[in-house]
Amino acid sequence: MTGPLFRRLRAARATPTARDAALGAVVGALTLVLFLVVERVAFDEVVAPLVGQAADAGHLGTGGRLAVVGVIVAQAMLLTLRRRSPLLCLALVAAAQVALVAVLPPLMTFQAPATLVAAYSVGAHLPRRGALGWSGAAAVVQTVLAFVLTGPVPEHLPAAGTAATQLWTGLLSAVLAYVAATAVGVYVGTRRELETQLRERVEQAEREREALAARAVLEERGRMARELHDVAAHHLSGIVVQAAAAERLVGTDPDRARESLRWIRTQGRSTLDDLRLVVGLLRSGDRADGRDGDAPQPTLDDLPALLTLARSTGADVRHEVRGTEQDLPPNAQRTVYRVLQESLANARRHAPGQPVTVVVDHRPDEVVLTVRNRVVVPGDGPAAAGRPAEGRPGRAAPPGHGIIGMSERAALVGGTLQASVTPDGAWLVRLAVPREVPIGRAAPGAETLQEPTRPGVGQEAS
Repeated sequence: MTGPLFRRLRAARATPTARDAALGAVVGALTLVLFLVVERVAFDEVVAPLVGQAADAGHLGTGGRLAVVGVIVAQAMLLTLRRRSPLLCLALVAAAQVALVAVLPPLMTFQAPATLVAAYSVGAHLPRRGALGWSGAAAVVQTVLAFVLTGPVPEHLPAAGTAATQLWTGLLSAVLAYVAATAVGVYVGTRRELETQLRERVEQAEREREALAARAVLEERGRMARELHDVAAHHLSGIVVQAAAAERLVGTDPDRARESLRWIRTQGRSTLDDLRLVVGLLRSGDRADGRDGDAPQPTLDDLPALLTLARSTGADVRHEVRGTEQDLPPNAQRTVYRVLQESLANARRHAPGQPVTVVVDHRPDEVVLTVRNRVVVPGDGPAAAGRPAEGRPGRAAPPGHGIIGMSERAALVGGTLQASVTPDGAWLVRLAVPREVPIGRAAPGAETLQEPTRPGVGQEAS
């Protein structure tokens, strides 16, 4: 009955206090109707035939009826406090019930429904451990006070019993009624708390899912940036160097200039082919079989070809291999290849014509790649050792995307990368890759995109 009313109040954005006041008004109206039924039907048709002439003691006059109506209405409106102060509401409603018993005729008893609503509210809005105790205590106090004020029913009346029997019967019925209502409130309150916690967990899971999705998007963007940088920028840097050489030679040595142009054309075609592979792999990243493309992957066996290609651009590259080559995971081999590729590109861009030393050290538990080259401007002396050739005097140039990409690749396979200027003015890149990736270091699926390269042909670094 109260459901549609409360739904309308919620739709009207009524406050909880306003909704409780509406509940009190409804309970008061229902209590008045119930009291009239008890007075007319129960007393006139049940009590009067049993007590005979004593029935006159059960009739209410006009003043008494007005007093009962006033107490019932006041008691029901006290339910307005049931959310803000459940214990105070229960105490006041129980006191009003004692007042109601006091104004009723000696042979008439009536338990107002407001007491049960107040007991329910204690269970629904207070901690479960103390709610039942407070309700039981309220029932005991109410029964004892009402018994003291009105006294027992005379024992000569039928089914009256002794005073002790009447007291214990009243106590038992009141405690059962209050505790039962409170237990229902405890159940409803517990269920409401569980629903709230479940809703919060669902919302938290949704927020975490959105955060993971955003993180996955950022990681995917970073991975795509690394792939495009490796495939395109490395070729393009070599093309720029050869174009500059061709421009210088076009007037003095046309044959060498044409040779440079042919090299540029070859590298341009290679760049377009590799870009097509990358785009195709990105589009097929959600294939139903869960596999990536079939493009061959760069390994340690491709390092000589990469060094040869770097020398073909005029770079002075010195290569040294230490130790005995052992098995290395494919992702780790690809990381070594890409870091060497990027290091050669940086050497060509920042220190053209300077010698580059490449050392691949095969150790029992890791592979260490070291790339060293001069980056200072000739003639600057030791004072220039703290800056790259393109940096400002006295300040190191900020790391570019190449160094960031190398660091990310190293982290993905559980390795470490160091890139810095040495005291003697050289730029040193050191990559250490473990032979077995530590559990939890490499992000699963972080390097699932296959990287294009042709067998036997290294890619130009940039």
